[in-house]
Amino acid sequence: MKTVVQIWCLAVLLAVTASAQAINPRMPFRIQADLARFRGPDDSTVNLELYYAVSQAALSYRQDSAGYSAGIHLTVQLYGSDSVVFMDRWMVPSTITDTATLSRGMNLVGAFPVVIRRGDYILKIMARDRFNTARRDSLQLRLPIRPVVTGKTMLSDLEFASLIRQSQNHTSFYKNTLEVIPNIGGVYSEQQPCFYYAEAYNLLAGKDTGSYVVKAAIYDAIGREILTRERPRRRIAESTVLIDQFPLQAMHSGTYQMVLSVLDSSKKTLTSSSRKFYVLNTSLGVDSALLAGSSSPPLAIYASMDETDLDEEFRQVRYETNDEERAQFGKLSGAEAKRKFMSAFWRKRSTGLRDEYMARVQYSNQNFATMGRKGYRSDRGRVYITYGRPDDIERHPSESDRRPYEIWSYNSIQGGVIFVFVQRNATGDYELVHSTHRNELHDENWQRYVSPQ
Repeated sequence: MKTVVQIWCLAVLLAVTASAQAINPRMPFRIQADLARFRGPDDSTVNLELYYAVSQAALSYRQDSAGYSAGIHLTVQLYGSDSVVFMDRWMVPSTITDTATLSRGMNLVGAFPVVIRRGDYILKIMARDRFNTARRDSLQLRLPIRPVVTGKTMLSDLEFASLIRQSQNHTSFYKNTLEVIPNIGGVYSEQQPCFYYAEAYNLLAGKDTGSYVVKAAIYDAIGREILTRERPRRRIAESTVLIDQFPLQAMHSGTYQMVLSVLDSSKKTLTSSSRKFYVLNTSLGVDSALLAGSSSPPLAIYASMDETDLDEEFRQVRYETNDEERAQFGKLSGAEAKRKFMSAFWRKRSTGLRDEYMARVQYSNQNFATMGRKGYRSDRGRVYITYGRPDDIERHPSESDRRPYEIWSYNSIQGGVIFVFVQRNATGDYELVHSTHRNELHDENWQRYVSPQ
């Protein structure tokens, strides 16, 4: 009878475990966050709105009477100079009827408001999967708080949104009779209009009683003005809400900046607020003018490089490139076109950055090469090239009961992060198995890779 009970308990345990699985276990559990600051209830405070999102496809779901349930446990901490000044924890539930309908683009999105006094803070956000505590992530942001100055026209932060509409439903996205669904990260496709929300304060300050103008301008990555819209307004209220939307069908893929300004009756700028956003336009692709550069001659370093050398350098700078740049380079043919591309690539960033980057590539090739594989292609090489020399390396090259491993520490990144590399195969390379960096592989149970099976 005891054996039967044991088997039944094991079966129940296995059934519960199986019923709470991530839809895509290989998909990283990552939290995205954004924020906007608005005028507070008094002259010394600010209303902070924190926005967060986690991909629903990365969550672990458990089947129940409502369909499939999941969720994230969130912890928000706000640090002052030497202590925690605010902390809150809560669970965000998610229920769906069919897991087959989930896609990478579907996010569990929320907003959290808090009133904060003037100061310089560190904001830390921690998230973990409701049904799988091993799946977790965190991020850290510097947060300066400066209240609105009395008697001076000022703008709040710009908030990008995926939708703004009139509403009477007082959800977490409700403010000033509007439902404002945040676009966390400010990434839009060509089918989406770019919505923005902002608030203007102290509009009646000063002697100017004439109309003012709200100006919204969009600039591309090289500073060209793509679109401008000016709308005159009468000075009626001390403060007002500014909302609008822009179509994106005619914009190429790339990075853009929106600048929202309030001008007085003589068109003098009283205040402005700006923010970057991103367009992924599959129809138009990247504007060739942004990547091909101007008519400037190629950098001298590329004058003696043939096409093979240029191709190899582009492979080496893989950690600095984005999808659009890789697609653009792949369409080029001939050394001259690639010389111009690589020159524009580094001018866009900094020609001095190339020297530092290539020095890191050389170091990686000299120190991390394994079995004919160049060092820059290894996990340690990638981390070294991306983040530079670590502040400390804890090496464990040969211990009788453990596989060789290293722990790299970076003290100045995100308040301090580590990278753990393990030589999982006797003749293989050191592989990254865990990091506390919010954009890297995270596995709290990495020690299992160190102990031989």
